[in-house]
Amino acid sequence: MFRKCADWVVLVVIGVVLGSLLVGSTQGQIRRDRRIAPRKPPSFVHTVIFSLKKDAPANEADSVIADTQKLLAKIPSVREIRAGKPAEKASARAAKDYQVGLLVLFDDVDGLHAYTDHPLHNEFVANHEKNFEKVVVYDFLAQNPGFSGSESETPGED
Repeated sequence: MFRKCADWVVLVVIGVVLGSLLVGSTQGQIRRDRRIAPRKPPSFVHTVIFSLKKDAPANEADSVIADTQKLLAKIPSVREIRAGKPAEKASARAAKDYQVGLLVLFDDVDGLHAYTDHPLHNEFVANHEKNFEKVVVYDFLAQNPGFSGSESETPGED
């Protein structure tokens, strides 16, 4: 009697394990089928070049860069953001007469407008504008968003 019960329990356990594997793989398939299609690469580029006043605090460039991540990167319409100081080793034509460069990518101009109107952007400006000597802004539409450059890169200084 005990042997028959033990055999029955083993069969039930095997059935449960096999059943869960089948259900798990089906659920995995359902999850794969429900994947969201990849978003198209952002095409609106917002570039800002900050020149600081001579009497700005010594750590102001670092503070501006830190606040791009602390504040600006949290704005929902921002797809990607990068900030930094001029490269020490750059092309001969690269300008080095600024302290911070900022690159922000958006899906479209509406994303830019949402960004410039956002309270976190206003906080960033309020925190730092007193130390800005000059701010130059370049906005453009990327004609080849997502292009990596590896397909047909042309050597040169630019």
